[in-house]
Amino acid sequence: MSKASNGNAKGRIVRPRLFWRVLFMQVLLLGGFLYLSLICLGGYLLMLGFDVEQPAQQRLMALGGGGLILLVGLWLLKVAMPRRISPVLVERER
Repeated sequence: MSKASNGNAKGRIVRPRLFWRVLFMQVLLLGGFLYLSLICLGGYLLMLGFDVEQPAQQRLMALGGGGLILLVGLWLLKVAMPRRISPVLVERER
């Protein structure tokens, strides 16, 4: 038997916690950046919708698209937020 097989037979491999914390923070920052980009895109389309120099059909499409994107962004924010900040303990009656 080699030393590598003896090491694996003794116990399971434990990954460092720092790796998972850094990975979680990276995913959280990437998600926040993508969410902020989505909201900015909706705001930009709404600004284009109110621009007088654009054709009427293009303004209408920009208003509709920007409004829809902002509504989806607000729905995502509602879904992502917890319902209660602190946990509630409910005791059963005996």
